[in-house]
Amino acid sequence: MSSSPQLLIFDVNETLLDTKAVQTAINKEIGNPEAAGKWFQSLLHYSLVETVSGDFADFSQIADACLEMTAENYDKALSAEKREIILSEFKKLSSHEEVFEGLQRLKNAGFIIVALSNGTLETVNEQLKFAGISPLFDRIFSIQSVGKFKPHPSTYAYVLDKMEISADKALMIAAHPWDLLGAARAGLQTAFIKRVGKSNYPLSSKNDFVAEDLMELSNQLIH
Repeated sequence: MSSSPQLLIFDVNETLLDTKAVQTAINKEIGNPEAAGKWFQSLLHYSLVETVSGDFADFSQIADACLEMTAENYDKALSAEKREIILSEFKKLSSHEEVFEGLQRLKNAGFIIVALSNGTLETVNEQLKFAGISPLFDRIFSIQSVGKFKPHPSTYAYVLDKMEISADKALMIAAHPWDLLGAARAGLQTAFIKRVGKSNYPLSSKNDFVAEDLMELSNQLIH
């Protein structure tokens, strides 16, 4: 078993925040219950294309471009204004019901708590503030500062450098197996939060922690 982590690095969307409002808005506008899922997959896909091919665009720009593409794939045309309205829902998401209490418990137990998002720093700050959980974080990071998207190793290395801590003392917490795979290969410990519809990637190394939600994870971390 790995040594007890000191720094907890949280992914934001889906891990901490409930994205159902965005999914509902996309499915409603496009008129297909699978549209939001297709959009999110293309968003992840093209953010990685940007990183692998050596370029960079804001996550919000890629999200908009992928929403335009997804709509076209369903023979729908969404105006730039309509897409902006839909994606603005990202800044008005509630946290999952146990998140505030779970974060509070971990903070009270002495863990250093930070967030790391593929979104812009402006967006992630607005998101955590709207959800009422920003005061629980010691620092908030965006991959913008690196110019590469998670799961590129440099995104995790950037946080470790800024927090002046070694990888083995840091725990990446996410509902996305691809995020955890990247963190594990960068030397961090990992915790998989099994949100609804999320399953682990069979080819990734075993996570150090697996929990249904943050309360269960806090029970595992606080001895």
